[in-house]
Amino acid sequence: MSKPSSTPLESALLALTASLQPARRAWTQEITRALERFGLALPLALVLVLLGRKRAAMRQSELADAIGVNAGAMVRTLDQAERLGLVERRGVAGDRRANEVHITDEGIDLAGRMEVAMSELRLELLGDLPLADVEAAVRVLGEVEARCGGTNARSRMLG
Repeated sequence: MSKPSSTPLESALLALTASLQPARRAWTQEITRALERFGLALPLALVLVLLGRKRAAMRQSELADAIGVNAGAMVRTLDQAERLGLVERRGVAGDRRANEVHITDEGIDLAGRMEVAMSELRLELLGDLPLADVEAAVRVLGEVEARCGGTNARSRMLG
């Protein structure tokens, strides 16, 4: 069976969708490399960055969803973060099964230093892109995400 002829739009859409995962994988590798000097696994670094950006407590389940890990992995990540004095888990009033995660002052400091490293990486690798192209890419990727049925906080965490 022969492949139906493809229009320029179909070819462009194929190129766009085929580039999503390799670009994400490459970016994740670069972020991991940029954050290596802090000595944290990427999930823990992402937890700190997210909490540092929000400056507010988050439920443990929300954090797991936001960084794209299961509940068990989040427990292990938060156990490590607590041992390092970077976060504190506190029970949620009225819900004995839920915990809120609060970032400590030490965690805020470390999150800030990681943000600087990520900002430097963004500027180094992408800083010469035209602003209009960056804005268009953000708009298009946001639309792809919305049409695929949701908002995935993790896709924005690695920035």
